[in-house]
Amino acid sequence: MTIRVWIAAISMMLLLVATSGGARAESTAARGGAAAMAAAGAGAVSAGTGLAKADAGSGTLTGLDVARKMDEARRSSTEHNVMMMTLENSRGQQRVRTIEGWSHELNHEEEHRFAKFLEPADVKDTTLLTYDFDDKDDDIWLYLPALKKVKRILSSNKTDYFMGSDFTYWDMENVDLINWDYTLSATEDVDGVRCYVVSATPKNDEEANESGYQKVVYWIGDGDWVPRKCEYTDAKGKLAKRLSLQDVRPTSPADPRPRAHRMVMENFLTKHRSTLDLTTLELDVAVDDDVFSQRNMRP
Repeated sequence: MTIRVWIAAISMMLLLVATSGGARAESTAARGGAAAMAAAGAGAVSAGTGLAKADAGSGTLTGLDVARKMDEARRSSTEHNVMMMTLENSRGQQRVRTIEGWSHELNHEEEHRFAKFLEPADVKDTTLLTYDFDDKDDDIWLYLPALKKVKRILSSNKTDYFMGSDFTYWDMENVDLINWDYTLSATEDVDGVRCYVVSATPKNDEEANESGYQKVVYWIGDGDWVPRKCEYTDAKGKLAKRLSLQDVRPTSPADPRPRAHRMVMENFLTKHRSTLDLTTLELDVAVDDDVFSQRNMRP
């Protein structure tokens, strides 16, 4: 969905966490289950009145219409953000990390994203570079300072968790309108906002395996088209994760475009939680194309 997990924003790799003494690998199995984002932006599906279509203004919306509106609403030519990532385990122990990110949408079919860890010291300068394509597999590279090398992330690794978080690489991709089917099933309120409930299912086994999900359900705000909640059902049919998108407000006093400034991903399989808080968000700002190069991944 994405949602750009800013990160659009936000999701898919064999987890390698850089430490001062080397690198620690955390596999998907170690983190507890399969995953697929849209991601932006799901398993225990919605209650409420079943709908095949819903009226919006004078037209009639389908699930694909709502997904397209969600995708359009998150778009900007460029984006700059700084976020705090808080990782919390089942015992309530927390780790906090700071990430700075940039993105550049070249056209409707291609987007480049760059994210670098600023702190703490054990992950500082770890960098993720993504070329997101609509019509072919994305290109993803990870720079690990402890190894002093750039690692390419294969599509088969997209169900792996990113840097110890509950976001997979797939969760951090933009919503796929081509390889997924979208069904509008209901309308429900989330935090007082009327939302369309849209279920997304992969069209083929390849997409299901790449994402790790059997289904993703989105609750998408009526009017602003910002998702408020996403639920992810894994390949075994279990509700694996829930993403809550909170603090939806204008980007800035000068920019009325709404964005969620807090995202909380709960992993029901591992009893782990990841929270992203945006401390800086700027849309349509100047950014040099050289930012999105493998050369720029190294400090």
